[in-house]
Amino acid sequence: MRPKTLSETLAEAPRRGRKPAHKRQRRWEADHRPHTFVGVPVEIRADIRNLADFLRREEGMVGGVDAVARELLAYGLNEYALGQLEMVAAPSPGKRALRGAATWVTGPRTIPAPSAAAPGEKKTSSASYRLPQEQVGAIRRIIPTEEEKAAPAVIHLTQGQVFTRLVTCALDAYRAGAFELRTTPLATVQGLSSWSAA
Repeated sequence: MRPKTLSETLAEAPRRGRKPAHKRQRRWEADHRPHTFVGVPVEIRADIRNLADFLRREEGMVGGVDAVARELLAYGLNEYALGQLEMVAAPSPGKRALRGAATWVTGPRTIPAPSAAAPGEKKTSSASYRLPQEQVGAIRRIIPTEEEKAAPAVIHLTQGQVFTRLVTCALDAYRAGAFELRTTPLATVQGLSSWSAA
């Protein structure tokens, strides 16, 4: 019997450390899917990202944009629940209902070609954050209430519009100094503490 080569010995040795990514089960990612909000302005997304970068760099926060979005949304939902935040539901500008009318036309009409979009340009802006189901459910419950208040002027209110209004309220309060985000030490890592009204 011949002695084992080094590569054979290493192949039989038990592996140490984390499994390779392709074998690792991504249970947490599957259980905590991000929720996408359509129509969130680029400025709001940038403010959330910049605030998360600042807190990560200056205070050692862990959790990124998802943690910041959760806390901003929690503040906005609290303000809405207290009646201090009014949802101003307005019809989307430039959107109109199409109505057909049978009329005599003087000549043939052409259908315009689609306009060329800039390369890499998205048609709608959206933002995805991993949020607790309670917050997503609260946003969904706000929509019918506000649509009923604004009827008949507003036919449909989107989750993106509600999210934008709630987060804008929190960002305005943060800029004014009425709302603060602080990191607090958790078990072994630092996370983002809940909001506090100053």
